[in-house]
Amino acid sequence: MTLKFYSLMLKNNFLHIAITFILITIYPWLDNLHFNVQLQLTLALIFVLGIPHGAIDHLLLYKGQKEKGFSNINFYVFYLGLIAIYVVLWILMPYFSLFIFFLISFYHFGQSQFSFIKLKEKNILKISLYLLWGASIISGLFYHHYDVLINFFNETSHFSATNAFITLDRLFVFFIVSTVLSVILMAVCLLKLRTDSSRFWTEMGVFLLLHLAFYALPPLLAFSIYFAIWHSLKVLDEEYVYMKKIGSVKGIKGFIKLLLPYSVISIVGALLIIAGFSYFQFSISPFFLTIIFLSVLTLPHSVVMMNWYRFS
Repeated sequence: MTLKFYSLMLKNNFLHIAITFILITIYPWLDNLHFNVQLQLTLALIFVLGIPHGAIDHLLLYKGQKEKGFSNINFYVFYLGLIAIYVVLWILMPYFSLFIFFLISFYHFGQSQFSFIKLKEKNILKISLYLLWGASIISGLFYHHYDVLINFFNETSHFSATNAFITLDRLFVFFIVSTVLSVILMAVCLLKLRTDSSRFWTEMGVFLLLHLAFYALPPLLAFSIYFAIWHSLKVLDEEYVYMKKIGSVKGIKGFIKLLLPYSVISIVGALLIIAGFSYFQFSISPFFLTIIFLSVLTLPHSVVMMNWYRFS
């Protein structure tokens, strides 16, 4: 009964909304938290929820691939290969790598939010909604905290010129355009194609609440709340339902055991990445090391999820 109640709350965004409202209410206190404390809270949320939501990618990738003879070795070559290539790209082409990370994040966040829309994953309307919704979310966070985030970039010598091409005026235009187009596409996909007015207004409420949270909360905490609570927890629920459906787990304890091995491996991988960048003497701030760590995991994970949603 407890799990059913929790799942119902999650599917209807009650849990996410309650947590976000509470945090917005106490934001003056959060704003006074020392940066190191904010960073520690961010990493804690990433480790507890963010990393586990990609910890069964090796199982999800098999969906739709069994008939192609996909094996464990194929998965490791694919997954670790993409991670290795992306780490090298960050070293050799940092700005290009940052652009790729933004683009992948736009799509991945939008896809997880609107995976329920009954359109093919290759449909241009759906793809556009994914990209523009994610672009609005991320650019909104960046715009509301432009000075703080630009300073984070400037702390790392390889990104000290970021404010030369990501100006506040350009960011404002990008934020407004992506937001307006997101609302239009939500209306098209949820009203015209689904004739579901209640879901449209729910998604609009979520959209506005997230932007309010990004405006009110410190940037690190705002992002970690979105990434952990709104994104990762939602995906974990979808994965749990799928694993129960195919008989891989019987309950939440079995699901947690399923998540543990690769969650631990990923945390160890994070430490190795930090050690690697220290070895090459890259003057990169803890903030940017966190971004790089997230990005190298997001790339292969987003490819897995694209395949999984396609066959869902």
